[in-house]
Amino acid sequence: MKDQNQENQKPRWQKYVFNPHVLLLVLGICILVYILIRLKNWGVQVDNEYINEHGIYTDGKDTYDVIYPLTAEDGTFLANKSPHTILFFGNSTLAEDRNSENGIVNIIAKQTNAIVYNASVADSLLAAQSDSLKHTESGLDVYNFYWLCVYLTMQGQTDYFDWLEEQPDANILPETKELRKLLETIDMDTVDTIAIMYDASDYLNGSFMQNPDDETDITSFTGNIKAGLALLRSKYPDIRIIVLSPTYAFGIDDNGNYISSDQKIYEGGATLSSYMMSECTSVVSENVSFIDNIYGTFNEDEAPEYLRDNFHLNQKGRELVVKRFISALTQFDEK
Repeated sequence: MKDQNQENQKPRWQKYVFNPHVLLLVLGICILVYILIRLKNWGVQVDNEYINEHGIYTDGKDTYDVIYPLTAEDGTFLANKSPHTILFFGNSTLAEDRNSENGIVNIIAKQTNAIVYNASVADSLLAAQSDSLKHTESGLDVYNFYWLCVYLTMQGQTDYFDWLEEQPDANILPETKELRKLLETIDMDTVDTIAIMYDASDYLNGSFMQNPDDETDITSFTGNIKAGLALLRSKYPDIRIIVLSPTYAFGIDDNGNYISSDQKIYEGGATLSSYMMSECTSVVSENVSFIDNIYGTFNEDEAPEYLRDNFHLNQKGRELVVKRFISALTQFDEK
């Protein structure tokens, strides 16, 4: 009786602290918090043994790389067949030197014997200027990733390229004729991979990173790619998609000096690394492969070796991007 009375007289907190069930619960919460912190700060990592076995190139770095195989509706693994046929979307990184052997797309073709189609547009952005194609605007949204996906998946049933070419004040980019012909004539039954890479232009131009109230808001960086991916995956479920993040880029301060993009924030309201991590989240949620070029290809300390200004790649930088892309592209090829 005395022991029971003493037990009842113990402070309430002692009863709970020394309860084994509570201790297990606290331990479980601590482990969960640790995992969440790791994911928040480092993303999804590729295990070293996995790298050695499958050949994903990370150079021993922590990355946000997430490489998925193509799977059937029943979840069956579908191996890729080489040589590949690849359709590329993007902006300057893929569009520069598009007719030269020094261009990224053509380097990939040469090193893999792939058939390549280049639908990149040098001066385009990932985020759209408007949530609809209004004929009173500059027309630049016609070249936007989401609207190119609409044009491709609608197979010529839209007319906005016709409108663009008829407007005397429209901003018609040099790639227009080639781009339109490609999207209207490409046989998507022959394409096995779609690759998408937009550089740091959205960050530098102040495009909004994301809309927390609408994850497919095409006027935001991540919303546009998510909306475009949804179209592509719905229309072409048997085509593997690989998204490449921007490579590292420097911001520019008020005096015109280069500054870390982890310090400089433009109108978009976020650092460049935040754009990349938000893009990764959007892409992976669609079960699409993602290549992290900011931490996995070259970082801020290494950037001057691979850039010719604050964000355009030199030839050495292009080769490094190509190396990482080919490793992801061929990871699940038939042996």
